[in-house]
Amino acid sequence: MRKSLLKKVLWALPVVGLFLALPSAQAQDEVGDFIRANQSDANKLIKAYADPVGKALGHSLNGGWFNSGKAMGLGRFDIRIFGTATFAPDEAKTFDLATLGLSDQVVVSGKSTTAPTFFGRDEDGPELTIYAKTRTPAGVEIKQEVASFNSPPGSGIDILPFPIAQLSVGLIKDTEIAVRFVPNTKFDDFEAGLWGVGLKHGIKQWIPVLSKVPGFDITVFGGYTNLKSAYRGIEVTPEAADNPSAAQSAPGYYDGQGIELTTKAWTASLVASKTLSVITGYAGMKYSNVQTDLTAVGRYPVPSIRSTPPYQRYVEDITEPIDVSMKDSQFGLNAGLRLKLAFFSIYGEYTFAKYSTAMAGIGFGWN
Repeated sequence: MRKSLLKKVLWALPVVGLFLALPSAQAQDEVGDFIRANQSDANKLIKAYADPVGKALGHSLNGGWFNSGKAMGLGRFDIRIFGTATFAPDEAKTFDLATLGLSDQVVVSGKSTTAPTFFGRDEDGPELTIYAKTRTPAGVEIKQEVASFNSPPGSGIDILPFPIAQLSVGLIKDTEIAVRFVPNTKFDDFEAGLWGVGLKHGIKQWIPVLSKVPGFDITVFGGYTNLKSAYRGIEVTPEAADNPSAAQSAPGYYDGQGIELTTKAWTASLVASKTLSVITGYAGMKYSNVQTDLTAVGRYPVPSIRSTPPYQRYVEDITEPIDVSMKDSQFGLNAGLRLKLAFFSIYGEYTFAKYSTAMAGIGFGWN
């Protein structure tokens, strides 16, 4: 089974430099195949395939902000290293090509129009045939096939892992601030950078009845994370049959192509916890809002047909042909446990939601 470049790109973007396994570099360039469709169809196809992973990535970023319902005291701190894993629901594993509103320049072949998303089965989807078309001055339509390929296979798994490091510091009035930061890092054709900030505040102090309950705490939390990542290894060049110009055939003419992902994720939680000796149990309600924007940057060749005799194909250059936004929001219930031994702690958490998330980590510090 061949491996998909589009699948490789989507795996690599969120985990660049973090040493997670990537699929094989031997790949057919589905990004280029999709771009050979008209711009509207290309955006619909790529969004349908990538939409679940864009959402899962954002919900992963919204995990792991806290490990108790109590804010640390003034000057206390800890450094946490943890991983989150978001699980895709069944409905996010396939999409129906027939419902995308594709133009008649894209023809779907086969008995089924159901194709895998990134989280779908590791097998090719239906065959797609791409046509370029024009009309003569007399109004006669001329259509020619310019590409034929299967929609890309899925990853074969329904989970997206993501590692994060975080520093949390206690402030006054039962308030705690948390900071995440990864400087822009390059690894081969990939690069990424991340920053985030969160604030936790204890509300038990403002509720007289609860303030007298020992070992029980309740806080509100809000956090925001921004991830920017990119893949610069795309090389989409014209086909000889499309009759590119001398300039379009020259080396370096299509340099600068790439895929950029920007993920913005914010979350709000109400969490309560109870501490018994070295063990803290916590649970609460969580809201998660995410937006992932995927853009193909650079100049790309798209085959077209001249509207005058002899109606030859030619190459039309399009800049940034792909620009899709993947948005999602959800409410969930989360629960977790923390074991604290002196300056070391270990903890785990699970959030029950449409895109459920598991988290586990360790912490070091004076907290």
